[in-house]
Amino acid sequence: MYGRFVTALWVLAGLSAVFSLLAWRKREGPGGTPMVVFHLALAVGASSYAVDITATALSTQLLARQVATIAQGVVAITWLYAALQYADFDRSVTRRAVGFLSLDLLVLVGVFVFPGVSLFDLPPSGSVGSLVVAPGAGLTAVFVAHIATILIAALAGTIVLIQLFVRSRHLYRTQAAAVLIAALAPWTIALTQQYFLQIPEDATIFAWGVSGIAMTTGLYTFKTLDPVPAAQETIVEQMGDGTLVVDIDGCISHANPAAETLLAGPEESLVGQQVEAVIPTWDSLTVDDEQADWSELALSVDGQQRFVELEVTPFADRFDGLVGRLVVLRDITERKRREQRLTQYKTIFEGVSEPVYVLDEHDQFVTYNDPFAKLVGTVEDSLVGERFETVLGQMGTEPMDGGSEEVLIRTASGEQVPCEVDAADIELASGESGRVGIVRDISQRKEIESELAMTTERLETLVEAAPLAIVALDASATVEVWNPAATELFGWRADEVLGDTVPVIPAENRRQTAELHAQVLEGERLSGHETELERKDGSRVDVSLAAAPIRDLSGTVVGSVSVVTDITERKRREQQLELQNERLDEFASLVSHDLRNPLQVASGHLELASQDADSGVRESITAATDALDRMETLIDHTLTLAREGRDISDPELISLRETFSRAWDAAPTSAAEHRVRDSPEHVLADPDRLAELFQNLVQNAVEHGSDGATPGAGPAADGGGVVTITLGATPDGFYVADDGPGIPPDQRDAVLESGYSTDDDGTGFGLAIVETIAEAHGWELTVTDSEAGGARFEFSGVETGSQGEEPTAGSL
Repeated sequence: MYGRFVTALWVLAGLSAVFSLLAWRKREGPGGTPMVVFHLALAVGASSYAVDITATALSTQLLARQVATIAQGVVAITWLYAALQYADFDRSVTRRAVGFLSLDLLVLVGVFVFPGVSLFDLPPSGSVGSLVVAPGAGLTAVFVAHIATILIAALAGTIVLIQLFVRSRHLYRTQAAAVLIAALAPWTIALTQQYFLQIPEDATIFAWGVSGIAMTTGLYTFKTLDPVPAAQETIVEQMGDGTLVVDIDGCISHANPAAETLLAGPEESLVGQQVEAVIPTWDSLTVDDEQADWSELALSVDGQQRFVELEVTPFADRFDGLVGRLVVLRDITERKRREQRLTQYKTIFEGVSEPVYVLDEHDQFVTYNDPFAKLVGTVEDSLVGERFETVLGQMGTEPMDGGSEEVLIRTASGEQVPCEVDAADIELASGESGRVGIVRDISQRKEIESELAMTTERLETLVEAAPLAIVALDASATVEVWNPAATELFGWRADEVLGDTVPVIPAENRRQTAELHAQVLEGERLSGHETELERKDGSRVDVSLAAAPIRDLSGTVVGSVSVVTDITERKRREQQLELQNERLDEFASLVSHDLRNPLQVASGHLELASQDADSGVRESITAATDALDRMETLIDHTLTLAREGRDISDPELISLRETFSRAWDAAPTSAAEHRVRDSPEHVLADPDRLAELFQNLVQNAVEHGSDGATPGAGPAADGGGVVTITLGATPDGFYVADDGPGIPPDQRDAVLESGYSTDDDGTGFGLAIVETIAEAHGWELTVTDSEAGGARFEFSGVETGSQGEEPTAGSL
């Protein structure tokens, strides 16, 4: 008895291996990969079952039974997996179901890992026959749960396959029969064994074999089993046209989403309704059950009228019996509306007074109205069939795709008329695409625009070329115009300020400036207003403002324009003049005491007295004479200071080195040496005053920086002194430095004042004269430390250059 059963198991194992190869060849299809695993597991399970029956060693039987049990679980789960895939179930649903049932396999694998967990209560010893039915063997809760998992998988797979059979029985009957066998085989054999066959072993493994062979045969020997759910259904559901399946009783059994959208209301469904309720003229479309041509219908859906094209195709069973009709519907509502609009356009086309034309898709005239014919100077219909470019002038060579454009229309006389054309795409009555254009003569407008453009260009040129800064603001004080002169004056480029608030107003002046802007916006004009504005680098500049309102065409003030004049130089000269006047007042106050006459009288009397005086008295007379000489020197320096404060009206481009050498030769430099380091070649200055500036600086360095110097000893050869005086260049001028003791920071302002001196024999006017000469040239003098620790006098704002070229401020 066991011999035939075991033989059948080995045959099943071989067949399963063969069918696994067949399934492998079609593994890319729906259910293919699960069927490969199914047959391999079935082969392993049948082989292990055969070993379990024939083996007599308990350990061998236990191992074979455990392998067979795991294989049995894999068979059931992959059988369900294949059924779900082939029936085109949602992938996420399929994976969740299979994943849940696969927990049973993890439990079975755990039996191998954990010795304390078992599938059976083992008998005392092995024997012929399966371990499951061996005397003394018992089933544990784990095995019962495993059997429950198999039943769930079998029941679910059976339901899926029966549903698949019901849907496909009218289309592919052979394959449908294979699906039905696959669904019923496990249950049929299980019930037959239970009630009709007396077999000591479990024959359901053969049921799985029959089911797997049937599914593989249905899947891969023939075409696709059920194209409706697996392929055609997807196509139909995604079609843009609506489809209905109507049975022989006139009931709608299927409607794709497009049909539902087209024919059903928001809360309705077409399935289950009578087709006459949806398509009132249904009876006239199905004459003699033959395929009907496309028909146009007007339907009312949810209170709205829709137009559809409809085609009815009957389909029959294998005996040519009518089983239903396929209805394809195409929404042509938009097309019908376009046709209606085209009719309206035609009426408008014939009634408008402006020139209108219509082109086809090849840009050829289809028609045009009388005003267009009058514009181009042609007779009716003479341009039909001609290309649009035949009436275009030099501005245009192609018709427009859409929108508005300015073109030149060429008339029959050769005149080119500027026109504005509004073009739009339309659908012609023939169904082809085309374009309609409306033409407007804009000759007068172009003339006005040309004059306006010319005037605007002149004004813009004037603003751009103006030497004065011009700034225009709108009503909210936003910059709208910023010319190059404004950039030069303030440092901001136009792209940095346009569209933003004006940045040149210091914080302390903003309120006053806002009030002035408000006055201009009220229509007032502003002239000669002096104020202080701010540059980009943070420095201030004195300016004079003239402002006026800007008005639009209606006369409304919409902004202001300001002309800004830099008066920094004027302010500087005013301050310089004021300073000179003060110094002249100082001079006048000294001279007013008639110092020179008393000094001359005293000098004469001392000279006479010294002729008869003895040696002791003569020494006193000599000391008094020296004092009078010192007073004479003070008077001379005072006059020099007043003279050097005058403005320089005619400066020259002179050599800086030669002037410095001339001053050096005229100064007492026996205790000093000099050197020149990259100084500017030429500067714009008064040669005599510049020489006196250098002479005073050299003398100051010798008097205050030499050790044991002997002023008045005359010029010395270079390199023979103690103090080194250097002439060098700065980015915007030059400097004179020495290596003497330097000037403390708290005394640097004081040393430039008249009369200040740290030497008992000094007059205190030397550096004051230097500053006066610098100010007369428009230079700025800064006192600082030299690299050697001495004093350094820097002169900035100096106009420098070379012979034969224009001097530039600060160029080296």
